[in-house]
Amino acid sequence: MSLTTPNPPTTPPPATPASPQEGGAPAPNPSKAVKGMAILIAILSGTLGALLAFMITRHLGATPLVAIGSAGASFLGVSGTVKYIEEKFHLL
Repeated sequence: MSLTTPNPPTTPPPATPASPQEGGAPAPNPSKAVKGMAILIAILSGTLGALLAFMITRHLGATPLVAIGSAGASFLGVSGTVKYIEEKFHLL
């Protein structure tokens, strides 16, 4: 006696999901005010990152020149990252 069924039931093929849209509808161009505020947010975020980096490096005993260098690098990194994110959200 065999444990397999001679004619297994046929199952319908799985439905193919609809392909996701690559970007949807094109986003309208943001106004000058929105662009200005987006740049301002990037600058303020970079300034906050620089201030935090300066305070942390000074607290850990770094010299003032090293702390300023660390703050400058943090400003560029944070503001650049925020600007990149804003571009992906079509704010710039």
